[in-house]
Amino acid sequence: MNKVMKALAIAALLVTVAGACAVLYGVNMMTPQAQQVLVSATPASQAQEVFDNVQSDLENGTFTGRVYGATDNLRAEDCTFLTYTVRLANRGFFPAEWIEMTVIPSEGGGDVLQLPEDGGRVLAAGGVGDLSATLLTRADAQDERRTLEVSCYVFGKKSVFRVEAN
Repeated sequence: MNKVMKALAIAALLVTVAGACAVLYGVNMMTPQAQQVLVSATPASQAQEVFDNVQSDLENGTFTGRVYGATDNLRAEDCTFLTYTVRLANRGFFPAEWIEMTVIPSEGGGDVLQLPEDGGRVLAAGGVGDLSATLLTRADAQDERRTLEVSCYVFGKKSVFRVEAN
């Protein structure tokens, strides 16, 4: 009887330790992690239709993206679309919901606006996915360095983290 009680006590201890490790892992992995950041630059003159739609929305007051700088006197020849794509991995136990990415404008100025996103995204538990944001800038297209802020809700808790794009 004494050996049975010892075996049960050891089994209970192992189950408790395993449960504590699972909870600790779940808490540490509640926020998705950025695996990779890619940047692509497209001169606005090569995406004239998108540029014209943005200008039309600005003139009509229907632009739903983020405005960072002066939008008057925009010319496609002077602007570049910078598209930032972040690969996210959700290693947690719960899906990440309402994922959104914001490009923080450069301190040097020249960033005009960020195009609107298409709504809340979800990344399943254990899943990997890409998230993109497009910035219209008047600044030097070679300077692609920006800080990206990703926010999401995991199990009802808002998580925000930053990623550097170099």
